[in-house]
Amino acid sequence: MGPEEDLPTLLSRNDCLGILRYIRVHLLHEPNLVVTHGQALLGFANDGSKTKPSQSLDDATRLAALEQLCIASLDIGNISLADGCLGTINTSVSEQSSRYRKLLGMRLEATGQFEDAAKIYDDLLADNPSNGHAAKRKYCILAAQNGKEEEAMKALNDYLTNYPGDIATWDQMAETCLSMSDFTGAAYCYEEIVLGCPLNSTVHMKLGEVYSTVGDYKLARKHLSQAVLLDENNLRAWFGLLDASQSYLEEVQLSNAKNKRDVDEHDLAVAKEVILLGGDKVMGHYQGTKFGKLVEQLLLESSQVI
Repeated sequence: MGPEEDLPTLLSRNDCLGILRYIRVHLLHEPNLVVTHGQALLGFANDGSKTKPSQSLDDATRLAALEQLCIASLDIGNISLADGCLGTINTSVSEQSSRYRKLLGMRLEATGQFEDAAKIYDDLLADNPSNGHAAKRKYCILAAQNGKEEEAMKALNDYLTNYPGDIATWDQMAETCLSMSDFTGAAYCYEEIVLGCPLNSTVHMKLGEVYSTVGDYKLARKHLSQAVLLDENNLRAWFGLLDASQSYLEEVQLSNAKNKRDVDEHDLAVAKEVILLGGDKVMGHYQGTKFGKLVEQLLLESSQVI
């Protein structure tokens, strides 16, 4: 596999090893591709039995591909194939190795054997307290069980205390907070993600939506504006920006006379301009479609607060 080759090129050549390596290096979530090409590369049938591999591999490459195929098999629910991979891996590494026990724990999770899986992760953490994978899997076990949301939250918080740079886990934490109506916690999580991904339109959009939900329309407009600046076709962000601006204007109108004198006139003017600009942008997308009339009516109602 050359450095310039992308995934479509590798797929067109049916380069099974190159496909698996590309997916692994680029951290892609493509379990079906991994299973299809991993089976061909390593010689596995769907039931986990051995077939003829497509090519011979050195031990390190073969083991990495086996681990990748095992995890992908669990991802799509093919336990028999995962068991076949585990059995083959066990011929190369000890059952007491962290490499094998990590996969065994995930296999137990996949079949609902949460207590046994948790014990494996506890043992891995006892051997190495900095084992981030084991700490994260303990959260996943709790998150998969009904009625353990608070325990899952604590486990996730403990993990992020030790691994604050894990952006994907901050996103999970934000979703968990939202599911529990903890909007302050969700905003904190998205702020952490923004620090790591400042050019991500979707993250700014989600953060803006959270601030809008709690009534902080100034911060909501700030992040929703950033979202549409980064991606002008992000219609959800445009709708959020329109809603936050409209809500801000309604809040001003409902305030008493004293508070009105404290309103930033420039901020007020900007909110009105945003409604006009956002309305044109949204209408331009829906004009001529079956939703055009409905969107036009909604935008007309929004403009009445200006």
